[in-house]
Amino acid sequence: MNAEEIQAIFFAECEESLAAAEQGLAACKEGTQDADTVNAVFRGVHSIKGGAGAFGFIALQAYTHTFETLLSDVRDGTVPITDPLIDLMLRALDTLSDHVNAARGFGETPDDAVLQAEMTASMAANAHGGGGSESGAAAAPALAAEIEIQHGSDDDDEFGVDFDTMLDDITGSIAAPGGSNDSSDESGGATGKPWQLKVRPHAGAMQNGSEPLLMLREVLELGGTCLQCDVSQVPPLDTLEPCTGYLGWTFALPGDVTEDAARDIFDFVGDDCTLAIGEDAAMPAMRMPAPRAPAAKAVPSPSPATNATPAPAAPAPVAAVQAAAKAEPATPAPAQPEAEQAKGGPPAPPAQSQSIRIELGKLDKLIDAVGELVIAQAMMAQRLTGDGLAVTEELTLLESLTRDIQESAMSIRAQPIGSVFSRVPRIMRELSASTGKHVRLEVSGESTELDKTVIERLGEPLTHLIRNAVDHGIEPPQERIDAGKSAEGTLTLSAEHKSGRILIRIGDDGKGIDRERVLAKAIEKGLVAPDAVMSKEEIDQLIFAPGFSTAASITNVSGRGVGMDVVRQNVKDLGGRITIESEQGKGTTFTLTLPLTLAISDGMVVNVGDQTLVVPLANVVESLRPTATEVQGLGAHRAMINVRGRFIPVLPLYQAVGAIGAVERADLGVLIVVETEGAGRAALLVDAICDQRQVVIKSLDTHYRAVEGVAGATILGDGRVALIVDVDGLVARSLSDHMLAEAA
Repeated sequence: MNAEEIQAIFFAECEESLAAAEQGLAACKEGTQDADTVNAVFRGVHSIKGGAGAFGFIALQAYTHTFETLLSDVRDGTVPITDPLIDLMLRALDTLSDHVNAARGFGETPDDAVLQAEMTASMAANAHGGGGSESGAAAAPALAAEIEIQHGSDDDDEFGVDFDTMLDDITGSIAAPGGSNDSSDESGGATGKPWQLKVRPHAGAMQNGSEPLLMLREVLELGGTCLQCDVSQVPPLDTLEPCTGYLGWTFALPGDVTEDAARDIFDFVGDDCTLAIGEDAAMPAMRMPAPRAPAAKAVPSPSPATNATPAPAAPAPVAAVQAAAKAEPATPAPAQPEAEQAKGGPPAPPAQSQSIRIELGKLDKLIDAVGELVIAQAMMAQRLTGDGLAVTEELTLLESLTRDIQESAMSIRAQPIGSVFSRVPRIMRELSASTGKHVRLEVSGESTELDKTVIERLGEPLTHLIRNAVDHGIEPPQERIDAGKSAEGTLTLSAEHKSGRILIRIGDDGKGIDRERVLAKAIEKGLVAPDAVMSKEEIDQLIFAPGFSTAASITNVSGRGVGMDVVRQNVKDLGGRITIESEQGKGTTFTLTLPLTLAISDGMVVNVGDQTLVVPLANVVESLRPTATEVQGLGAHRAMINVRGRFIPVLPLYQAVGAIGAVERADLGVLIVVETEGAGRAALLVDAICDQRQVVIKSLDTHYRAVEGVAGATILGDGRVALIVDVDGLVARSLSDHMLAEAA
C-alpha cells in the first residue's frame, strides 16, 4: 500500500469521525450530554488530529489541537455544557470539515483565527485560576511552530524528523507549562501530595496516525514534570523495529491532579499504552511486535489463526501480552484483568474485522459484470425455451443463482441515506445565521438504503430544496407569531421505501405557495398566457421553470431562479420525479420519488403492436382481461373500467408509443393495473404479456436523448432492445392530455 492509498484511508476515516462528532453534538443539543456522548465527540476530533500530524497537515493539526483541548475541558467538567458552547462547537466542527477538505485539495485553508480565539476564551472564562487557559491558548501556535520545524528539517534522517530534539523536549529540564494551573478535579481523588505516573506506549498507540508524543505533552499541561526517560530497552540500530514502544517515561504530577485526569489522556488508545501509578511501581513491560508474516499484514482480516493460536502456548510473558493485544477479545490472555477488558478496546477488533474498504471502481465493474450475467442468462433461457427445455431443473437453478448474485451485488452498493441527511444540520445552521429565522430540523428514515450512485447525486437537489424551504417557505419569527404559530419553524426530512422505490419528503410548516403570486409572476415573465386557466398542480410546477423566482431581491441564499430548475433536472436524470403538496398558511411538502438502483430492476415484458415494452414491476398491481360490458366510455376521449367497485381510467399504450397494428379494444387485449405516485391508479392496455424477468437498465440519455414517458432501455434475451415505460410520467401526461382534449 503506497502513501496515496494510506492517505485516502485517512480521509475516509476523517469523514466517519466528522459524522460521529456531528451526531454527538446534535445529541448534546437535544439534551443528551452524558459522558459517552462527549467522549464520542472527543475521540472523533482526536483521531483527525493524530492523522493530520502523521501526514504533515500543519494547519489542520494545530486547529484540531485547540478544538480537542476545549473538548477535553468539557469532558473533565472544567467547561460546563451550555447552548452557546454547543453552538460554538458546532461552528468549530464546520470549520474542521473545511480544514479536512482543504487538506484534500478541495478548497483553501479556512481562516480560523476568530474561532480559535473564541474557543480559547471559552476555556479561559471557565478555568479555575486562569493558568491552565493561558497554557492552552499558547499550545496551538506553539504546536504549529514545532511541527513546522520537524517537517522542515533536512539534517537528521530521510523522514526529516529531529528525534533528538523531540526527546529533549520530553526528557530535558522542562518547566511544567501547567504548573500554575490551580484547577482540580471536582470529582475528588486528589491526594494533596505529588505522585508519579509511568507511561509506556506500545505498537498499537503509534498506528492509524496516532502520536503518543502529543499525549505526553498533555501530561505536561497537567503540571507534570518528566523525571526520567527509560531507554534501557532500545536495541542496536540494525535490529530496531520502528513500530515498537522501546521508550518509557516517568512523570511527577502535583497533588491536585487526580489519577482519573491522567488516565483520561490515554483513554482513546486503551490497552495500546500501559500506565503504572506510584513511585514504587515498576515501569510497564515492553511488548514485542508481531512477526512479519503475510497474514499479519492484512489487518482487517480475522481469518488467519497464526495471531491467535500462539497466545495460550507461549511460555514467555512478553509473547503472552503481545498475543492478548492481537487476539480476539473472546480469548484474552490470563494476565489481563477482566475490568481492563471491559474498559479497554475489546469491542474494537470485531468491528474492524467485519468490514473492508473497496475502491468504488472495482465495485462498479462488479455491478456491470452482474448486469451482463443477467442478460446472458435471459438469452440462454430464451434459446432453451425455443428448444423445449425451459422447464429443466438446471435452468431454474441458474436463474435462482443469478438473482441471488444480483441482489448480493446490489446490496453491496446500497448505503443508508443518512450519509446525505448528515449534511443538512450544517446547511440549517448557515441558513439560520443568514436569514435570522429559527428552524428546528426533524429527521426520520436515516437508515433507509439505496444505491450509492443515487446517494451521490442527491446532495445538490436536497440542498436547493432546503434553502428554498427556509428562505421562501418559513416566515420570519414575528410574522409566525402574528399568524398564531410558534416563533420557531419546523423542517421535516424523511425517507422510506414504497413499491420498489424510495420516497424522500422535505416539508415545512411555513406559509405555503402563494399561487396567485406565482401565476402573476409567470405571466409577467411570459411563461404562460394571461388568459391561461391552470390547475393548482400546474401552477405549482411553474416554480421549476428556469430563471423563475418570486424573491423580491437577490441574496446569497436565493433570488436568481436557478435552484429549483436544478432540482427538477437532477431528479429527472436519476429517473425520478418530484411532486408538490402545498396549503397556503400551513406549509409545503416536496416529495422526491426515486429508483432504489439505476442498474437492474424487475419488469413485465409486454407486446404492443409491433413493439415490445417493459413495464416496471414495482408499479404493477394486477393484470386482467375485461369483458366488453366492464369497460365504459367517459366523454369522447376516455374509457373507464370498473375494478371491484372502483373506476380506473384506461390508457391505450399504443397511443403513447406510436405502435402499429396494436389492439385498440380493451376486451380484446390485456389491462395492466398500475399504481402511480401523483395520479393514482390507471389501466394500461397492451396486446399481451410475454414474460416477467429482471432487466438491466440502460440510460437513454447517455446513448440517445431523454424521451418523455420512457425511463430507459434494456436488452432482451433475443438481443432486441426494449423501452422501459416511465409509468408515472406516462399516466400523468395521458390524463393531462385527456383533460385538455375534453376542455377543447
